[in-house]
Amino acid sequence: MHKLGHYVYAYIDPRNGFVFYIGKGAGGRGTDHLFATGETEKISRIKSIRESGKEPRIDIIAHGLRDNDEAIRVEAALIELVGVKNLTNKIGGLRSVEFPRRPLKDFIIEMAPQQADIIDPSLLIRINRFFRYGMSEKELYEATRGIWVIGKRREKAEYAMAVYAGVIRQVYKIESWHSAGSTPYSTRNGITNRSRSGGNRWEFVGQVAPKSVHERYYGRSVAHLFRPGQQSPVVGIRLV
Repeated sequence: MHKLGHYVYAYIDPRNGFVFYIGKGAGGRGTDHLFATGETEKISRIKSIRESGKEPRIDIIAHGLRDNDEAIRVEAALIELVGVKNLTNKIGGLRSVEFPRRPLKDFIIEMAPQQADIIDPSLLIRINRFFRYGMSEKELYEATRGIWVIGKRREKAEYAMAVYAGVIRQVYKIESWHSAGSTPYSTRNGITNRSRSGGNRWEFVGQVAPKSVHERYYGRSVAHLFRPGQQSPVVGIRLV
């Protein structure tokens, strides 16, 4: 234990070789889970392994780390790599929000984005609740197009821009507006005309903007166009 110092470990299911839990700690933390009680997915997996006549394999992934903070970052990076949905960890690493796994192109535009100059009638739509790095174009489109509380000024917008972390992730040419839940979605569940529609809730149908428009705005920062503390996820620009 003394030689390990701060370390990061993984629990492996010997029946298939899959990692099912990643943790960090010092001292005997890495083996504490073997004696835990309760009804969690991790404990259930350990019990299932033992009932098969085997024991979980515990691998030390990194040790001799400088401090707890360094162990937290290594743990978070590994969970991001494997994917929390593939593990029995209840949540991602403690620093995964601050240091998430992301494609290089996203990392570049987030580190030093140029400020956007919006010259077209547009809607900036923050999709913070739905966005995730690596999502498909279809998922990004459906996360952006609905459903939103928005008034009649929506009809003046030519483009809708998907915004996450203050940066434009995609630009869509708006073709038509519809009552919330009245057009089909293939990647979002629970959106129906009955349960989500309302007098001022709307969704649009459209397609990715022409190349010239896309290149004008994609990867640019619009953080300056949202007021501090602004609650509404939608901001209209040049809707005159």
